[in-house]
Amino acid sequence: MTATPTRSERRRARAASADNRLRSLWHRAIEALGLPNRGAALVAVGGYGRRELSPYSDLDVVLLGADGYDDHQISALAARVWYPLWDDGGVNGDTSGDNGGGKVRLDHSVRTVAALRTAAADDLRVALGLLDMRHVAGDPALVLSSRAVQLADWRRDAKQRLPPLAALTRERWRRVGDLAQAAAPDLKEAHGGLRDVTVLRALLASWLVDVPTPALGRLGAELLEVRDALHETTGRHGDRLVADYRAEVAGRCGFLGVDDLHSSLLETSRGIAQLASVALRDVDWIRPAPRPVGARRPILDSLAPGVGAYRGEVVLTARAGPSRDPLLGLRAAVAAASRDLVLSDSAATRLGCELAPMPVPWPDEGRALLGQLLVCGPSLVDVWERLDRHGVVQTLVPEWARVRHLAPQSAVHRHTVDRHLVQTCVEASRAAHRVERPELLAMAALLHDLGKGGPGDHSETGAPIASGILRRMGFAEGDVEMVARLVRQHLLLVQTATSRDLEDPVTITAVASAVRDAATLDLLVALTEADALATGPQAWSRWRQQLVATLVEAVRRTLPSAPSAPSAEAPPTARFSRRVGR
Repeated sequence: MTATPTRSERRRARAASADNRLRSLWHRAIEALGLPNRGAALVAVGGYGRRELSPYSDLDVVLLGADGYDDHQISALAARVWYPLWDDGGVNGDTSGDNGGGKVRLDHSVRTVAALRTAAADDLRVALGLLDMRHVAGDPALVLSSRAVQLADWRRDAKQRLPPLAALTRERWRRVGDLAQAAAPDLKEAHGGLRDVTVLRALLASWLVDVPTPALGRLGAELLEVRDALHETTGRHGDRLVADYRAEVAGRCGFLGVDDLHSSLLETSRGIAQLASVALRDVDWIRPAPRPVGARRPILDSLAPGVGAYRGEVVLTARAGPSRDPLLGLRAAVAAASRDLVLSDSAATRLGCELAPMPVPWPDEGRALLGQLLVCGPSLVDVWERLDRHGVVQTLVPEWARVRHLAPQSAVHRHTVDRHLVQTCVEASRAAHRVERPELLAMAALLHDLGKGGPGDHSETGAPIASGILRRMGFAEGDVEMVARLVRQHLLLVQTATSRDLEDPVTITAVASAVRDAATLDLLVALTEADALATGPQAWSRWRQQLVATLVEAVRRTLPSAPSAPSAEAPPTARFSRRVGR
């Protein structure tokens, strides 16, 4: 029995089939025109050059002519190669027979060697595609020499070209978003997608940025598997994995269900995203300041005990001892997030492997550090992601495993549940100045959806989970009860405002009874807004804002006018500064 070819083998078979078709057309063309098989060639570039053809990928081909090659002859040659392909409707590059033929669309151009070099110099995307030039037909020496020139130009100009490439890549990330956090992820253009794999290969080819090649190859291949299955499912070219296709894609990839596909895809994309983020930070430092004469080791800026900064990254010092210092992870995270620095991969890896568990209850400094980390704003996202990827978050909060990589159940949510909780902290940090106890707002933001990792109403099941976490951390009992109430009631204001009669005294009395006091109401208002903003635009429309504001105003009139004082039980060290990095 013949073994079923793997998808990797099928991708290469598609490329080989396309090569054969193009070679056949090439040889017929030069024979018909009476031209020699030198001075011109067909060149595969991009994914086709790498032999990574998904069932409906574009086929990127360049007809390359030597400088001075006769224009009429090159035009006639192009016509005899391209027109049969257009008449066929594409290149049938799939030999597996499992996807209806796999018509591959042709993306072609005709260039001289000089024009190709100019195009690469003018357009970064062209330059990246040409780094994967591969001879298909015609003059191999012409292709080899042109490829050598392209690589030499790329390496010679790398210090000038890599910063603009980094800027374009970050702009794409801002525009498209993270693959791991999208409800309908773009497998190619999103942060952590196939486009990042191409960028990383280009950085590696520059010889200025180091990228772990085995990890990059493995992660890229895993993502290609999903895209192949998506093409097979839809029967057309496309990179967006919408919910309607996930069950079939999961089956084609050999997963037991959509959840397994989702979890695997998140791990893969987060791995690619981390490699890309680290590599672009290296690009930012491709012109480091010269080391002092006689210096034997890198100069570190000391940030905290066991924590330093080097070239824009937070690292652990030589004397750091994660196995005997359970607070080291939080100190390193605060040092990075409060200064908008990257927590280095080596530091995160070491913390994940060696960090000692936190004592129970947590020391006052531990609670203060966690509070400072949660109000660092947008810089929290990347630092928390690195801690999570290396297992540090689950060392600190084992219950985080309930929601890690958990897909949202509503199309309104734009993020996975774990990412939503982090984003809620980011949004809540902007409201810290409006509440009396910002540390309790931060904890409620981090924990409010932990109940989604199990059956039942997540607000009700999440409250005791939050209580257990805060007691383990050593929060005062009054604060534990406050956060549990916020978790239990975090949907109260929106649900009441959008479904009940706001002029009915019974409605106002019921909400006031659940809230109890003005201090809790202030916290709940801030949590409600942060939760909605983190969910997505539809969750915090102007209409909803107005309804919630009307409800809150009516409820506030029934509560004591003076806000409650901070809990006398809370030790001063359990609070944290509202000024980040102080």
